[in-house]
Parts: sequence; structure tokens; C-alpha cells
Amino acid sequence: MGIYCDFNTAAPRKNAPLVEKEQLKAQLLLNIRSCLSYLLPRGTFRGDKFYVGNVQGDKGKSLVVELSGSEAGLWHDFATGEGGDIIDLWAEVHRKSTRTEFTEVMDSIAEWLGHFKKIKTDKTAGNPTAYWDYYDEKGQALVRVYRYDDDSGKRYLPFDIKKSTFSVPEIRPLYNIPGILKSDKILLVEGEKCANALIEQGITATTAMSGANADPNKTDWTPLKGKHVIIWPDNDEPGKKYAEKSAMKLTCLGVEELCILEIPKDKPKGWDAADCVKEGVNVEEFILSTKKAPSKKSLRIDTRAWANIAPEREWIVKDWLPIGSVTALYGDGGMGKSLLAQQLMTAASTGKSWLGMEIEQMKTYGVFCEDDTEELWRRQCAINRLYQLDMESCDFHDNIGFLSRVWKDNLLMIFDNKDIGKLTHCFEELLEDIKLFQPKLVVLDTAADLFGGNENNRSHVRQFIQSCCGKIVKVIKGAVLLCAHPSDSGIIRKTGTGGSTAWNNTVRSRWYLSKPDKADASGNERVLCRKKSNYSASNEEKISFYWHNGALVQSDDTLNSERIVRSSYNTKLDLERLRRCDIILELIANEAYKGETYTAAHFARYFEGKLGLGSERSIRERNSHLAALGHIKFFKEALGYKVSSTKSKYGYLCVKDMELKISENQHVLIKPDYYLSPNNGVTLPVENPDVWVIHNSTKQDGKIV
Repeated sequence: MGIYCDFNTAAPRKNAPLVEKEQLKAQLLLNIRSCLSYLLPRGTFRGDKFYVGNVQGDKGKSLVVELSGSEAGLWHDFATGEGGDIIDLWAEVHRKSTRTEFTEVMDSIAEWLGHFKKIKTDKTAGNPTAYWDYYDEKGQALVRVYRYDDDSGKRYLPFDIKKSTFSVPEIRPLYNIPGILKSDKILLVEGEKCANALIEQGITATTAMSGANADPNKTDWTPLKGKHVIIWPDNDEPGKKYAEKSAMKLTCLGVEELCILEIPKDKPKGWDAADCVKEGVNVEEFILSTKKAPSKKSLRIDTRAWANIAPEREWIVKDWLPIGSVTALYGDGGMGKSLLAQQLMTAASTGKSWLGMEIEQMKTYGVFCEDDTEELWRRQCAINRLYQLDMESCDFHDNIGFLSRVWKDNLLMIFDNKDIGKLTHCFEELLEDIKLFQPKLVVLDTAADLFGGNENNRSHVRQFIQSCCGKIVKVIKGAVLLCAHPSDSGIIRKTGTGGSTAWNNTVRSRWYLSKPDKADASGNERVLCRKKSNYSASNEEKISFYWHNGALVQSDDTLNSERIVRSSYNTKLDLERLRRCDIILELIANEAYKGETYTAAHFARYFEGKLGLGSERSIRERNSHLAALGHIKFFKEALGYKVSSTKSKYGYLCVKDMELKISENQHVLIKPDYYLSPNNGVTLPVENPDVWVIHNSTKQDGKIV
């Protein structure tokens, strides 16, 4: 299963480039996920496709790469129209041309695949007998570990994919991180071979890189925090020490449960999990029946892990919705609790602000017991109008999950005659779906439909919030927003409370949605008041807004204030746009004077982030704008200029009075062949290249208007 190719035995030299390309291409396709993780680390894998913003590696979904089948490795950038195979993608990312720099492109691919001195000078290396890939939580390949077997035994050689070097990362990831994140129960074994043997049996397993030789202080154990961990050591002294060292680190980390398997005495030396599977033993029965030696774990917090700098508190919404706890949203029927919650979900799933407060983009999941699918749909259309979102947005669909439970039995916890709460089958099904989606925020609407106890019974209430809602918080490592109705007295007293005081005391944050307390308030006005916040500087903070066109928008005063700020901001933006346009025109002229010409695509790529011009997409848009105004025109194959032909749709960029360097002491004046029609955006031939026409544009104080 090696990746090494001996090109010394390749075809005759005249066919060598083609043979090498096909060999390297085949190797890249065999390692396509690792290759894409190395080339474009900010991209994402979804099913049999890979998505990224562009060849510069920006986040987004404009560029798509096929991962399987006959089209594996083919890519297309829907924003630019560019595309090709995996070799072309490699060249584009490295800003090389397969036409003029073919050898350099092939050499860089070969080097990445391992065909360089470290392999060639290791005479005992040969071909690896196996390899294993380590991934991060997003499924991006981080490290590939190669195994070599020879007369001296087995040896391992890690390859750092991001650095493209044979080296061990300073902080080493655990094996099978995507699997760990989806499971509560994990088996920690010694080596990737053992882990894979268990994974193939449907058991979640992991290992530290280098197995028994792993330095526990250089391993990132955090994915196992809060998990039920069983350590399965190899049946030898190194395996015993590996288990003890790992157990010590996991105890300090804070796992939910930890134990070490005690291997039966009749097993041979070195016997491991892979041997167990090979013998045909039922692994799950073996684990259950084998005596476990529980690790000694103090009930006290291990303060040795504390540092002088405390960890920062995390929030979904700063000062309002803390991560790691349950927040209650109270409001009378018809106030708009569900709309407010759905609007919060939308803002979080798309990274928009919510009621003027910034939110980091994340996955959200909502359980709505009072609204059917069509009502959620209608409401979402109104929210999308407010946020100017398209329902076809991939970000929206990938990051938001709705569950309509109208007219169904939705009790998540019920109680016996001894006031002991029991989680229902409905809860277990819900939790499994939440685990599958992996949100950071879960909305439960409403408590009246989900709580199967007495709202005035303090024990019932605390068990529901802590053991039911709290379990969801723990699983998602995020937050739960629980919607509830206040009692009549809570409405009259304007406290927004209802039932036992345990509802207010058990949640860490509580909001109350109501109408403003003023005589001239309209029926559409609303006030959201923070009645309780254990982790904020103060409680009674209020946000005023109103219902408009099916969504909740901030008050007129706030909007007017925002308009003033936005007006000033837009003025600054206009000046900045003009500055960047002037820089682009000057760059095109100056670069030509030095002998460099650019197509629109290459110019945007090359100058991305330079001279304050912004992203590639921004530069493209400004080029198009300048071309529509007539400040930029184009010329194609011009032999007299000694410029190579280009397959670009428009040709090379050209500005007025542009001189191109064709030799050390000689420049020629470039005359355009084509211009961009300001009416329909098509290219038209320039009838009189000596007359430079500007369309619908003037200059004031030297600036483009």
C-alpha cells in the first residue's frame, strides 16, 4: 500500500512528463482528502464533495471538488468559471502554470507525496505496509502515520500534512476524533491497528499517537473530557505503563468515568484488542465480563490543573445567554416568544446580529411544540426578509435544525409517586437526533409541553432543568433556551415568573418578554427584560423592539441612531472604494512598465490582501466596475508586444497610456482590442484604439466618480 514510485523505470524520456503526471495524479487521487486538507485547510468535506471559497483557501462554497467516482479530483469555481483536475488545482493554489512551469508543479507534488530525500536516503524504508490518518473535529486530515516492517521489526513515520514534512506535531491529536465527538463511551487502546479493529466492530475507539511510546504531556486529550473512558492496554509491561500514564492525565482532565481493563492471566504476552477481534471473541461481551480495575478518582476537584489566569466565560449572546447552562424565556401567549427564539436561531446559524447584539456563527436546533411545519416556514420567510437571506443558502440549511412536535406526546420527563423523575423514550430519541446534528444552541418551546411534573413542586422543577435540560447542555457543550409561560400573578407583578421559585432559582439566566409599560404603547411594541443573570454585571437590562412584517425589529430610536452611524460609515466606505480603484489603475500601469501583464483573475489573486485592496472577490468586483466605466479595457494576443496568448475570456488588463516593457530599454504603448459594454457587460471590439472613451464616469479632484 505504498505511495513510493520509482520514476527511474519510467517510459522513454519523450513521454516522461505525461507518464509522471498520470502517476502523480493517481497518487493524489488515492490521498485526495489529505491532499485537499493540505492545500486548502479552511475547506469542508460534505459527503462526496469538498467545498471552499476559492483557490486562495477562503471560507465558502464557491469552489467544489468531487471526491469519488470517475470525476474524483475534478473541481469548478462557480464564482470565476475556472476549473480542472487535481493537478490544475495544485498548480492554481501554488500560483503556478502547468503550461510554463510544469516541471516545478510536478516536483512539488512529488515532494509532498514523499518522493524526496527523507525517503530516498532511508535505504531501509521501502514501501510502508500500512498507514493511518488523524483528523480534527471538522474531518480535516492532520497527520498520516506510516508503518514499515523489516528485519529489525516495525517502525513508524508520521507525516505532518499541514506542514508537508515528515515530523511529529508538537501537540499530537488523538486518533478518530470525529468518532469520539459522536459517542459518550470510548475505548482507549494502544496503537491505530487496535483502534481500527474495534471501530470495524462498531465500537468507538481511539489511541494516542505512538502508542505505548507516547508522551502523555504532548497529547491533546481534551476530546475525551466528560466521556466514559475504558482503557484497554496491551498485555505487557509497556502497555501497563501506557494505561497508568493515560489514566493520570484523563483524571486531571475530568472524564465522566474511567476504568482500566484487567487482561485475563491466560492471555499471551503482547495480547491486544486486535488479537481479541482476530480470535472471533464478542468484544462487547468480553468488555462487560472482564473485571475492570477502576481508577482511583477523588471526589474533589484537582486544582493542580488550575492556572493563575481563569478561563474566559463563553456566551451565545454576551451577558444574556451563557454557554454551559439553561436560560429561560418567559412570555405570555401571543407575545412572540417562539418568533423571538426562531429569530435568534437564524441569527446564530448565519452569524448575523440579534437585536443589535453580535453572535458567532454556530449550529442551532429548535423543538417547537405549538407550531406546525408550515407556520415555521411562514415565520422563517419573514425573518429571512429582515436579514436579507436566501432560503437556498447552504449556510442556513447546514446550521439550523427545526423539529415540529405539534399535537404529539412531547413529555421529556415524568415523575413517579415518590417524586423521582424519569427521562422518557421521547427524550432519548430527541437526544440522539441532537447528537447527530451537533448544535451549540438548543431551543425548547415550550416547558408546558415538555415537563411532565407539577410546576409548583420544587423537586420536580429542579430535576427537569438539571437532569433533562442540563443533560442536553452537557452533550452539546452549549446552551439551552427554554421557553415558558408566566403565571397570572407573574404577569400582574411584572416579574414574568410562574410556578415554583425553583424555575427562577435553577436557571442561570431568565428573560421576560412583554409589552412596554406605558400608556401610548402600540400593540406591536415589545420589551425584552433580563430579569436574572448570574454571570453578568447587572440584571434588569431591557431591549425595546417591535413586531413588523412578521419579524421583530429594533425601535425607531435605535434604527435612527443606526442610520446616522451607517451614513457616516457609508461615506468612509465610498472614499475607501475610490482610493482602491485609483490604486488598481496605477498598479496595472506600473506593473506593465516593469514588463508584467495580468488577466483579471490573475490580478485579483496576486494582489489579494496587498496595498489594502481586500479579498480576491472585492478586487474582481472593482475591476468589473472600472471596466464598465471604461477605465479598464483589454488586449489579447499581441505578438508585437511579445506577450503570450491567454485563454482568458477578456484578455489582459489595459489602462489609458499604458506602456509595456518589451526589453531592457524599450517600452511600447499598448492599445486596447476590446472593451466591456456598460449596457449588457459583453465584450465589444474597440473601433478606434487611439481614442480612449470613458462611459458614465467623471473625476473630481483626481478621483473616480
